[in-house]
Amino acid sequence: METEVASAKAVAETIDHAMTEFNTAMKRREALIVRIATQTTQIIKFSMIGLGVLTVTVFALIIILLSDMGDITKRLDDVASYMHEINENIVIVGDNITGMTGSINLVKGAIDKMDKNVAFMPTLNTSVTKISSDMVAINNSINKMTAHIDSLTINIDEMGINMAIMTHQVGNLNNSLGIMGHNVDRIAAPIKMFPFP
Repeated sequence: METEVASAKAVAETIDHAMTEFNTAMKRREALIVRIATQTTQIIKFSMIGLGVLTVTVFALIIILLSDMGDITKRLDDVASYMHEINENIVIVGDNITGMTGSINLVKGAIDKMDKNVAFMPTLNTSVTKISSDMVAINNSINKMTAHIDSLTINIDEMGINMAIMTHQVGNLNNSLGIMGHNVDRIAAPIKMFPFP
């Protein structure tokens, strides 16, 4: 009888010890779950903050890029306008050269006929006067064309400066993206220790 009581007491103690161990294990498991959840929440929080900063930076750089593109487009429109004016001046110069060629032909004809008929001297005088007038017109057109070419050169230089600024800003964007990617990798490093799929 005493043996059975001792045996029952030993079984009860074994069960009590097992339940105590099980309770301790469950508490440790619960604490570990809370710790993992806290760390995961912090990682997600920092990741979202980093993603928000990255998004704001990218949008800011896109806005800067778009503003520079608008300025470059305006410069290109100015260049196109100057090129159109230069083309018009070239057409005017061509017309003046054509007129001068006609005047020279008139002079040549007058000189050929001078030996036969001195009466053509007024025609020669008229042709020389017309040549002088055409030369003045050509000189004016060349001066206008020179002014437009100077303006075109200034606009091309400014466009080159804007391109250099845009290239520098794109380089800064690449650097910022590289730094942010590195920071995101560092933030996500603690989660790699957990056996998550």
